[in-house]
Amino acid sequence: MHATAVTVRVPATSANLGCGFDCLGLALDLFASVTVTFSDGEHSPLDDVGERMVITAARQAYALMGKAPPAGIRARYGVAIPLGRGLGASAVARVAGVLAANELEGGPLSAEACLTVASELEGHGDNACPALYGGMQVCVHAGSRFLNAPCSYPKGLALAILIPEHAMPTKEARKALPDGYSRADAVHNVGRAALFVAAMANGRLDLLDEATNDVIHQHQRASMFPPMFDIFTAAKGAGAHAAWLSGAGSSVAAIAPEDGVRPVAAAMLAGLQAQGYEGRSLVTRISPAGATVAKIELVDEPR
Repeated sequence: MHATAVTVRVPATSANLGCGFDCLGLALDLFASVTVTFSDGEHSPLDDVGERMVITAARQAYALMGKAPPAGIRARYGVAIPLGRGLGASAVARVAGVLAANELEGGPLSAEACLTVASELEGHGDNACPALYGGMQVCVHAGSRFLNAPCSYPKGLALAILIPEHAMPTKEARKALPDGYSRADAVHNVGRAALFVAAMANGRLDLLDEATNDVIHQHQRASMFPPMFDIFTAAKGAGAHAAWLSGAGSSVAAIAPEDGVRPVAAAMLAGLQAQGYEGRSLVTRISPAGATVAKIELVDEPR
């Protein structure tokens, strides 16, 4: 018996961008490839966290369509984004599951509906939105909907990404945050999140350092990753305009001129290793492209 396999390419993301907690994110030119296979045969329970996320998202998409999902759904990663590193791995899985199910059924769900399903499963849209649409995005939860708007950004920018071996699961990183904040802290972050969007739109790269001066989550999470602020300093000392904790961490992102980004990546890795941690650094860019269905094929039903 044949099953239908839908392969989806989804970009990794960097969210929060300093002060835009749970509402700002951008797509990275680092793509995962996820093949979701739909069949009539049931399968044994899964141990893989990423695969379970893909399947749950696909089933949730079917629920929104008002249809019963196929009995058998499996997911396989051709290229994966590491979990617990703040690069949107869970959003990648959920976007892949939703898009694969929607493609199989002929596209009954709108792009906004796909965003809502993936973002509801995430709890926020700052990763799911750029993963789905690409570019830099603002995404907010408004009642039963997630609303988004793309943001302009200048050409000639690159991103240095430091990926430590040290994991910071999102649930644990959220436990480090307080239940409430002062008015002064709220005003501080709202202003700087707006400044980040305006600075990118107008090419005011000199404002990005202050625009990423967060007070509501990075200091609180530094206890889980002590080298964080030294890595920020190393990145900016090597020529980065700004640096921030990517998502809930542990990865750190720094934005820099395209012709000067490699020394930034090297300085970030050296700063990590100087404090006894291991990891790797890489250079990428903001991806204007979001998730796409790459291939649909009939395959032998998985066992």
